[in-house]
Amino acid sequence: MKKDNILKKTWVMVLLASLCQALWGVVFPVIKKSYELFSISGVGSTLLFASIRFMIAGVILLLLDTFMEKRFPVLDKKGYASVFMLGTIQTGLAYAFQYIAMISASSINCSILNGTGVIFSTIIAHFISKDDKMNGRKALGGVLGFIGVLVCFLWGGKLEGFSLKGEGLMLLSILTFVTGTNLSRIVTTGIKSVVVSGYNLLVGGAELFILSLFLGGRIGNGGLYGIMCLVFLSLTSCVCLYLWTALSSANSVSKVAVFQCINPITGAIAASLLLGENVFQPKYIVSVLLVTISIIIITKGRKKA
Repeated sequence: MKKDNILKKTWVMVLLASLCQALWGVVFPVIKKSYELFSISGVGSTLLFASIRFMIAGVILLLLDTFMEKRFPVLDKKGYASVFMLGTIQTGLAYAFQYIAMISASSINCSILNGTGVIFSTIIAHFISKDDKMNGRKALGGVLGFIGVLVCFLWGGKLEGFSLKGEGLMLLSILTFVTGTNLSRIVTTGIKSVVVSGYNLLVGGAELFILSLFLGGRIGNGGLYGIMCLVFLSLTSCVCLYLWTALSSANSVSKVAVFQCINPITGAIAASLLLGENVFQPKYIVSVLLVTISIIIITKGRKKA
């Protein structure tokens, strides 16, 4: 049976899509835990840790494509220019902002803010895509999502738990990443998704590595637990991305994208279990619920890619 036919089976799609989003939701708490295990505090050390994760993930994806195609993926000049630009935007810039933000931002706040990526992507797509315009359903979902964010930080009538160097940078990271995602649909036409992702992660990771050296980045000995965290983060960047791309190609976008609602839920649960964050406060419960509903509303009616 062909791979696409297997991935079109409902139980396979539901299982793998849920698994990908559940694992992606756990990423923020694992990053925060890794900071503790590797004694990471400064910007240089933070970027060094991020660079190792993404370079490993990029190499794995490129080797995977090499194994499947029996040759290493070589691009033309235009292709290399495209993946270099995307690597700089989506991995170099976006994840630099994210990893620096997570030095001070709580994991649960990051999970909630990350849910706005679907909203920002919808807004940006309206201006650069002829086939993905804003409508009443998407607007309603966007409003609910932003209300969910406001509930998180304005609970009790005053701004709490929000800082520019933490949550502010996280929002900038999300905006940068979704901008790159929308650009990738234009500039990488004709290049396999796994190859684009592999070069994207490798280029951005290399840029972060060079920058971290200039900033004096150092990481401590994280022990076995720390290595396990790093391996987990690297695998979520490549294996889950590969599976998600394959699922999106084999099924309608709406059937797969709706499972993004799992992300903030697992992120909240993992923040409680791994970091001991008090995520069961009323403001977090209401906020996660609204952001989750927002994602479902926005993604449920998407057309097939």
